[in-house]
Amino acid sequence: MKTIPEDANPPIRLLMSASRVFGQPQPEWIVQAPGREMWIAGAPIDDATFTIEAEDFDGSTTFTHRSAKSQQTIRKRPLPVWARYPAGVVAYLGDGGMAIPGFHIVLLGDEPAGPRYTFGLGLVTAAFCHAITDSDYTERKLMDVVEQVRRKYVDRG
Repeated sequence: MKTIPEDANPPIRLLMSASRVFGQPQPEWIVQAPGREMWIAGAPIDDATFTIEAEDFDGSTTFTHRSAKSQQTIRKRPLPVWARYPAGVVAYLGDGGMAIPGFHIVLLGDEPAGPRYTFGLGLVTAAFCHAITDSDYTERKLMDVVEQVRRKYVDRG
């Protein structure tokens, strides 16, 4: 298991959810958003889809890079509101040249519901995408990515 940051102490409910979703004791990756209590447990997969299990919303969605750009699932349905930042991050980074493998993740956070929470979902997704592609990042870079996602994908309508 790879943990980013290395000294992170993930919540037990993340580990329990990941164990239930993935059917194994530990996920391949655990990533925490810098400066936030936002978490991802997950793994890259061998196809070009992205599946997100959102424990705090009791929901799940699957999209591709292309469908994320139009805010749709692989079934051509609108993305859930909570998935817009994570999908936008995949679309934005992919459009910028990052070769993000498909993934299956569990997302959760220990932050108040609202705009800060959904922005945090984007931050942790950006950190995860950088981690699994072995790309360097800073907290500032992640904030810039998510701010661009807010403008180009989330607030556009």
